[in-house]
Amino acid sequence: MDKIKKPLILLGVLLVVGIVLGVGIMHIGRVTGTTYKYSEGSTSLQNPYIGYAPSSDSVSLCEKASLVYAEILWSELEPEEGKYNWEAFEQGHHLNRWRDEGKKLVLRFVCDKPGKIAHTDIPQWLYDKTGDGVFYDVQYGKGYCPDYNNEDFIAAHEKAIKEIADHFRNQDFLAYVELGSLGHWGEWHTYYSAGIPRMPETIVRTRYVQHYVTSFDYCKLLMRRPFAELPQGAGVFNDMTGIANDTYVWLDWINKGGDYNETGEKGALKATPKIWEYAPVGGEFASSVPISTMLGKDYDETVELIKNSHMSFIGPMVPYLKREDLEFYASSDKLLKYVGYRYRISSLNIKRPFGRNDYECRIKLTNDGVAPIYFDFTPCIYVETPGQAENMQRYELEVDLKTLCQHQEKEVVVTVPKELLDAAGTKIYAGIENARTGQVEAMFDMETERQGKLSLLWENK
Repeated sequence: MDKIKKPLILLGVLLVVGIVLGVGIMHIGRVTGTTYKYSEGSTSLQNPYIGYAPSSDSVSLCEKASLVYAEILWSELEPEEGKYNWEAFEQGHHLNRWRDEGKKLVLRFVCDKPGKIAHTDIPQWLYDKTGDGVFYDVQYGKGYCPDYNNEDFIAAHEKAIKEIADHFRNQDFLAYVELGSLGHWGEWHTYYSAGIPRMPETIVRTRYVQHYVTSFDYCKLLMRRPFAELPQGAGVFNDMTGIANDTYVWLDWINKGGDYNETGEKGALKATPKIWEYAPVGGEFASSVPISTMLGKDYDETVELIKNSHMSFIGPMVPYLKREDLEFYASSDKLLKYVGYRYRISSLNIKRPFGRNDYECRIKLTNDGVAPIYFDFTPCIYVETPGQAENMQRYELEVDLKTLCQHQEKEVVVTVPKELLDAAGTKIYAGIENARTGQVEAMFDMETERQGKLSLLWENK
């Protein structure tokens, strides 16, 4: 009997102490001592800087994307030397609409785009000034390959890049710039086996790279290959996404570096393993195989390729979603689970330390995505008390999301006054703010109720 009486006596003492001190023993199950766990989200979210990046001139494709892709042909941008036709470019790509809707821009400057008819993609005035390139008609199509070693060409290029960078500066719109300029489609290769001039060597390519580094000091740069001249902090992009052989060759360049056969330079490609941990990876689906095949019978292989690449965006070649093809729609949507960051609060524990008049909220954050975010975003929780929905108490979570990579976890503790959480109806939400705007712009990818872009973590019912 004594063994039974002692625990009962101890419980009685605790209840009395709890009442005297106002600890609220009978309230522990709802407010304190319980760990709440949250599972991964089951649907894709339209979060900033990640996902599909369709061509900005396609309204139907861009409406559901957070990124849009725009290609600038030099011949269209600067038809007269020193005079830039921004009005036509902006209108043709609906850029004012995409700005207003909060989308972000991926940009590439192109000097040589193979097509069906003979043409040049550099301005006529620049052709007249240089004119030492080669017109071609090859398997890729017809076009004109400039001599990238020409000093007048290089000087004009520097001015054009500065103009583009200045045009988008201070807009919080341009996010990623793919280093184009050189080679067919700005992909840093030429069809040299058909007599087209080869790409310039490292010493010249570096000058082009420096034009970008100097002017685009406010966004993320990406290169088609990890060349030795890859700028510090720059990422890479793969325009053969979805094709196994080409993608594995590209991954081999990243992991091991190597020679650049086009110029015969030894060690021109440098190893940058795990580049995705600190710099973005982009690219587009290859055009040589139908996307319906890559997302159909080859879906599992496509997923593995994208996971291994740690991509943050895919575009401008993206799935064209026909309403009647529901299976294809589901596959293309499900694929986004393997593109970019997917932050989640995995658990929340609310505990009141003995003798304290506040609560400790112990929060664990994890990243279920294949990459981190590469911009300054701040995770926060917000405590909403009854009757004060317009005046939530905000608490920053001291986690640098740029360093929270795939499958990593970080625990933080936030102290919240007792009176806030004890009030019946109090709710705790979580969201991710853009540090530049102070607005909640990204959502946690987790199974919870939502209020706009905020995720509900807890409610004192």
